[in-house]
Amino acid sequence: MSRLIRTILAGTIITVAGITALFWFTFRIYVPQDQCLVLIRKTGSALASNQKVATEPGEKGIQREALGPGRYFRNPYTWSFERHELVEIAAGDPKTWEWVHSLDARQRSEVRAETFKFRGKFPEVGVLVRRTGNPSPDGSPVVSRSSKYSGIIKEVLTPGTYKLNPYVYKVERYPAAVIPAGFVGVVTNLFAGENEVATVESTTPRDSSLDTRSLSAAGARGTVEEVLQPGVYFINPRLQKVTLIEIGFNEYSQIKVSETENNRISFPSDTGYDIRVGVTIIWGIDPKNAAKIISEFGNVDRVLETVIGSQLPSICRNVGSTYDARDFIHGEKREMFQLDMTKKLQEVCGEKNVDVLLALVREIEVHAPNTVAVEGEVTEDLKRTIQQSYLAIESRLTKEKQRDSAVVRAELEEAQKKVDIAREIVVADSRVMVANILADASKEAAQIDAQADLDVATIEENIATLDAQRTEILGRAGADVEKMKKQAEADGYRLLVDAFGGGHAFNMYTFANDFQPDSIQLFFAGEGTFWTDLKGFQEVAGARLLQGQQKAATGASSMNSPQH
Repeated sequence: MSRLIRTILAGTIITVAGITALFWFTFRIYVPQDQCLVLIRKTGSALASNQKVATEPGEKGIQREALGPGRYFRNPYTWSFERHELVEIAAGDPKTWEWVHSLDARQRSEVRAETFKFRGKFPEVGVLVRRTGNPSPDGSPVVSRSSKYSGIIKEVLTPGTYKLNPYVYKVERYPAAVIPAGFVGVVTNLFAGENEVATVESTTPRDSSLDTRSLSAAGARGTVEEVLQPGVYFINPRLQKVTLIEIGFNEYSQIKVSETENNRISFPSDTGYDIRVGVTIIWGIDPKNAAKIISEFGNVDRVLETVIGSQLPSICRNVGSTYDARDFIHGEKREMFQLDMTKKLQEVCGEKNVDVLLALVREIEVHAPNTVAVEGEVTEDLKRTIQQSYLAIESRLTKEKQRDSAVVRAELEEAQKKVDIAREIVVADSRVMVANILADASKEAAQIDAQADLDVATIEENIATLDAQRTEILGRAGADVEKMKKQAEADGYRLLVDAFGGGHAFNMYTFANDFQPDSIQLFFAGEGTFWTDLKGFQEVAGARLLQGQQKAATGASSMNSPQH
C-alpha cells in the first residue's frame, strides 16, 4: 500500500512538472525593458470590413492596447504577438542649453524666417495621429485621446517613455516651443475649437497682467492675445503655431552705407535747398501688442516694411519742408526738426501698435538748388556763410564777455582790498577783545583764589575747634571711665570685706588664698640652729597670723614653732 502511494505521488509530481514546463516554455511571452507587446487574436468574431484593430473583447485580429515590458502567459493556439520598440520622447539635457540673451542681426533674420534654433539638447513633444476609428462627426481633424475617432490627438506626449500600438497610433516628434529671454511667443490656432492657450503647461510662470481674450472669435482659428513668456512649452505644433517676437527696442536706419547703397531720405527745404538726411529709428513692440501685430502683419519684417519703412520718408518730407535750409545746420533748429519728426512718427506708428522711442538725425547734407552734386560733393557756400555769421556773432559776444570780465575783475580786486582792510580791523578788534577777556579772567581768578583761601581758613578753624572739643570730650570720658572702674573695684572690695565680716578676715582670706607651702625651704646651719628661707617677710608674717587665727578658731593645742 505504501509503495502504491509513493508511485502515485511520484507520478503526480512528474505530471505537474511536465505541465509546468510545457506551460512555461509554450505559453510564456517575455518582453524586454525597451519593447512593448502587441497581441493578435487568432480566434473570435471577425472584424468589420473597414476595421483594422479590434475594439471589443473577443474580436479577432490586432488588439488595441499594447503591453509593457514584463512576462505574460498566453495560449499560443489563441494568440500570436509582435514586439515593437517603446516610444521615447527626449527630455533634453539642460547642461547643454545655450541661451542667447542678445541676438545679432543674422540671428534676428533667422528668427523672422523661423529657422533660428538654440544650440543644445532641448525637450521634445510627441504628436499622436490615431489611425483607427471613424472620423469625427463634426468633421474636425482634431480629436481627444479619450475618444475613439481617427485624427490628430489634441494632447501631446511630454518627455518620457510610452508603450504605444503602432497599428493604432502614429507618433511624430517635434521640438518643444522654446521662448528665449527677450522674446515672447505669439500663439496662432490652426484649427477651430483649439483656442486653449491658457491651459498650456509651461516651465515658467506667466504674466497674469496680460489680457487673456482672443483676437479671434471663440472656437475659431486665429491669433490669441495672450502671449507666452520666456520658457519651454509643450504645445502641439500641428494645432498651434508659435511665432517668436523680440521684445524691447530695436534699431532701424536709413543712412548712407556706401556709395552704391545710399538709403538717406531727400526732400526740399522751405527755401528750395535739397536736404538729405540719414535717420535712425529706435522702435520696439510691447508684449501686450505682440499678438495684434502678428494678426495684422504676419511677422516683424512686414511691420518694418509697411509701418516704419513707408511712413518715415513721408514724415521727413512733410516736417522738413517747413524748415529753412539754415535750420538744418543750426543746432537748436535741427533738434526741433528731430523732435517734430519723432512726435509725428510716434503718432502714426502708435496707431499700428508699434512703439517709437526716438528718431535720431545722424547725417545732414545741404545741396544748392538746381545743382547736381558731383561724386557726393556737398555745397559748402551756405554752411560757410552761416558759419561766418555765427563766428562774427560769437566774436562780438566774446569781446563783450571779455569787457564784462575786465569790469568784474576790477570789482573783484577792489573787493579783495576791502576784504584785507576788514580783515585787519577784525584782527585789531579781536586783540582788544582778547586782552579785555584775559584781564577780566585774571581779576575773577584772583577773587576766586582769595575767596577760596578764606573758605579754607574758615574750614580749618572749624576743624581745630572740633578737634579741641573732641579732645576734651575724650579726656572727660576717659577720666569718668577710670573713676568708674576704681569706684567699681572699691565697691567690690567693700562688698568682700563686708562678706568676710571685717578687714582682718578678708586679709587672712587673701593670705590663705595666695599662700603656697611649696615655697618654704628649711636650712640646717649647725647645732642649736634651724633656719627657714622664706620668700619674703610679708609671707612669714602672714603665715604666723594665719596660724594664730586658726588656733583661736579651732581651740586646738598650740604647736611649737621654731624660735629665731
